[in-house]
Order: sequence, then structure tokens, then C-alpha cells
Amino acid sequence: MINSYIDIPINFKVITQKQEIPKISMKQSIHNMIHLISTTSFGELKHDQDFGCEIWMHDFNNIYNTHSFKEDLRKSIKQSIEKNEKRIENVNVELNIEQAEIKIKGRRAKVRVNLIVTGTIEKTNEQLTHHEKFFIGPLSYY
Repeated sequence: MINSYIDIPINFKVITQKQEIPKISMKQSIHNMIHLISTTSFGELKHDQDFGCEIWMHDFNNIYNTHSFKEDLRKSIKQSIEKNEKRIENVNVELNIEQAEIKIKGRRAKVRVNLIVTGTIEKTNEQLTHHEKFFIGPLSYY
């Protein structure tokens, strides 16, 4: 497969030194776009206020109804991927939400969101599976 997609974040040092920008595969580009969608809040992108998902709306909230939160977030991510990533079809979004204790300056309890996105790459009919994990309150990912 021809690597004709630019990686994000863009390495501007390469551009200013007039070197060729490294290219990535379409599959990696799709993974990057899903990551960008899932880590961007609505309104953050000035020319498209609907780009992103609602994960940031819950960043500091106490989640009382995990089922409702999970379903709202799942729908938000799915709709955004279907709208903004046209290279995949038959998108399915699965979320698992759990309490996690992390050791950062002592012990802190945070909500961990495990995101799994599956779909089919339209051009190649290849299956795509994207895994991502987030901590909410404040939002962080690894």
C-alpha cells in the first residue's frame, strides 16, 4: 500500500529544513483520526464546531449513572467517527468503564474508559480495530 498520508502531529522542523515529510499508511492515518476525534471536545476546532466528542463534557463530573454515561459517550464517538472519518464503514464502538486507582503524587481514583472501535476500511475491505484508554477527571490518555 502506498504511504501517502501525513502523520499527526506534524513535525514542522522537517518542513522548515525543507526535508520530505514522513508518510504513513492509510490504516495508521485512520487510527490517528479516531484518536483525534476521541480526544477533541466539541467547539475546540474553530472551523467545525461539531468535530470531536462529548468526553470533555464529563471530564470533572461525578458519574452517578455509569450506564447512561457510557451509552451517551458511545453514541457521541460513533456519530463523530461516522461523520468525520469517511474511509471506514460499519463502525462499531464499544466502551468499558471502570474505577482505577493510579499512583500520581499519592493515590487517586479515576474513571478509566477503554474504547474499542471496529470497522471496515472502505477502499481495501480490511478490518480495522482501534484501542484507546482514557482517564477522566482530568482527561488523560495512554
